[in-house]
Amino acid sequence: MSYLTQLKTFVEVYRSGNITRAASRLHMSQPAVTAHIQAMEAIVGKELFIRKARGVEPTPIADDLALQVASHIDMLEQKVASIRSRASTDHGTLHLAGPAEYLSFVAGPALANLLQADKVNLVIHTGNKTNIYHLLESDVAELAITASEPEEAKYEYQKLDRERLILVMNRVQGRLLEGTTITAELLNQYKVVAYDEQLPLIRRYFSDVFNTSCESAVAAICPDIRAISSIIKAGIGYSVLPDYLCKEGIANGELIPIGDPGPENDVYLVWKKGALRNPRVDFAKDVISAFANLNYLSEYPD
Repeated sequence: MSYLTQLKTFVEVYRSGNITRAASRLHMSQPAVTAHIQAMEAIVGKELFIRKARGVEPTPIADDLALQVASHIDMLEQKVASIRSRASTDHGTLHLAGPAEYLSFVAGPALANLLQADKVNLVIHTGNKTNIYHLLESDVAELAITASEPEEAKYEYQKLDRERLILVMNRVQGRLLEGTTITAELLNQYKVVAYDEQLPLIRRYFSDVFNTSCESAVAAICPDIRAISSIIKAGIGYSVLPDYLCKEGIANGELIPIGDPGPENDVYLVWKKGALRNPRVDFAKDVISAFANLNYLSEYPD
């Protein structure tokens, strides 16, 4: 007897941590999913899950079984999906999550080609790291672009691009500093414009370049990082921005790059394990991947 179907159900329950959620994703009834798990427990002769109030907790036997079979189940599913995608249409709606600034300034060619294929409609969800991973976790988004590498085993990913952090200042104060050695102590005399109170990009720059923290007075907090560039251009202080957000401003002389080049961040294309079983998601992943390194292969601002 083949146990492929039961193994597929087991892997979905293992990843979901919940019988109800697994049943929904597999388009099965909860009793059918439970029966499959019971069948696998009879085969291995051990309990695979401990029932909890809000789901199930895998036993060490389940951890071992998942390690041995999950990747093989995914591979088989992907092969079948590939054949199915060649034999049928991939039409439908794809939900993509990502940072608004990268989607706005960099990802346009990839998204345009995805739409020009006339196979998918696209719904874009924007947000920060927390929002993006929540959209993936809750199955609202099927693919995501993020500068944060997944930390949980439930996700698969590949590197899509790279961004460099650039320290920029308004042109009036920036030109006065040309030829001056930029230090943390010097910058702390000027006001900073930040994405949020934690100064995420600024903190990263100060840590990597100066090995210290930023002590500048905060002139403004702007949760839309695209608007930070406009605030700096208007003559307010300095900030640290991804290169693609400040290239044009630097070229036009509206932003002045100062200090040493900042650190680089990898940008990732992320999806839940098993998501590529859907031919539409697999197709979209391939199209977006074909436009990898759109930002990295362009010239950095001097």
